Amino acid sequence: MDIGKRLKEYRKKRGLSQKKLSYQTGISQSFISSIEANKQSPTITTLERLCEVLGITMAEFFSKRSRGVPESLKPLLENAKDLSPEQRKHLSNFLESLRA
Repeated sequence: MDIGKRLKEYRKKRGLSQKKLSYQTGISQSFISSIEANKQSPTITTLERLCEVLGITMAEFFSKRSRGVPESLKPLLENAKDLSPEQRKHLSNFLESLRA
């Protein structure tokens, strides 16, 4: 897997420059540039910080599927994570009723 390519892909999807990603993660811009150019490899801790700011999990980062969750659905999923199983069931039923 090309970690540098994936990092650059996710960074650009989020509309972040290397400088802005650097500021938000506390990782130097030169190191981010080196990762993207495949000159250096990030530690797991560094990669976790990058993924957190990019709004993805490590599993998503390493997933072979190129499809992610559309940006427009992420707020809905974030809210749904905090619901109880019963509340999720009600939400699902409500959403299904909208399709009918």
